[in-house]
Amino acid sequence: MNIVRLLIASSLLMLMVNHAAAHHSWAAIFDTEGDAEIDGVVSKIVWRNPHIQLEVTTDPGTPEEKVWDIESNSVASLVRMGVNSEVLAEGTQVTIAGYPERQGAVSVFMNHLLLPDNTEVIFLRGAEPRWEGETIGTSDRLHGNIPEEDFSERPTSIFAVWSTIYGAEGSHRALRYPRGQFEIDYAEPRGVGNCVSKDVWTEMGAPYPIQLIDNGDIVVIHVEEFDTIRTVHMGIDHNDPGTVKNNLGYSTGRMEDGKLFVTTTFEGSSSPVQFRETFQLSADHNRLEYTSTLFNPESGNAPAENSRWWEFQLGSFVQPYDCSQ
Repeated sequence: MNIVRLLIASSLLMLMVNHAAAHHSWAAIFDTEGDAEIDGVVSKIVWRNPHIQLEVTTDPGTPEEKVWDIESNSVASLVRMGVNSEVLAEGTQVTIAGYPERQGAVSVFMNHLLLPDNTEVIFLRGAEPRWEGETIGTSDRLHGNIPEEDFSERPTSIFAVWSTIYGAEGSHRALRYPRGQFEIDYAEPRGVGNCVSKDVWTEMGAPYPIQLIDNGDIVVIHVEEFDTIRTVHMGIDHNDPGTVKNNLGYSTGRMEDGKLFVTTTFEGSSSPVQFRETFQLSADHNRLEYTSTLFNPESGNAPAENSRWWEFQLGSFVQPYDCSQ
């Protein structure tokens, strides 16, 4: 029985590790205090969210040959850093530097890459150049260092594309919800494999852009992460028909003086949890201001109240989010 329990525990541990790897917990896997540098040939490229992946072969054709698993930032962030798949091709001789895998595996989280012409590609948000020479990759857009100065170019309503500003208080990692009292056993999953998305309130805290679209009787809230498309039925009483059985729930809304009020319930999953949100344009038209209240009327626990903001950046867009295997 002890052996069986050990095997079960080991299997569960492996599932937890795989789950963490698939959901951005790279800091738990890689040593962020360490530094690894390897020279090799790119033998495989997988350019997709939530993290790009490479295989790099060192000492090819020799007894010391090794194939390294390389992971790095998301496509969603890299495209805003000016880094795209065209910077790299299979067969390229490169030098890679980054965080080593904590368990000593042949794996690195790539922060920097040096091309044969000595051009450096920076993959880690906020990282300084490692080598001398030309560089590709800047965090200015991610960190909000290029605000739109022309007021006439800023939006006149909440219906625009809005960007998270990394590292900025109130924008990045601003939403916090206690677990347990808000866990729902959804009747249907949304997505499969690594594409199974988070609870809708957690999704609103994702660091990627969102877009609000006014379609008259319907308002669409498009969150880039997992291609989350929320439908808000406008100007009607909130009578949850129970037709939405996944974690998006059923949403209704109303506009008052340019401010959007949204109510979401999850009757399709037989849950009493309610989620209420507001979206409002800031006075300077440069931010989308957001509040949310999550509560369970049957638990007696205090509601979870949060707020955050996104910034307007001219030319920003919500891109497809490919998380498939």
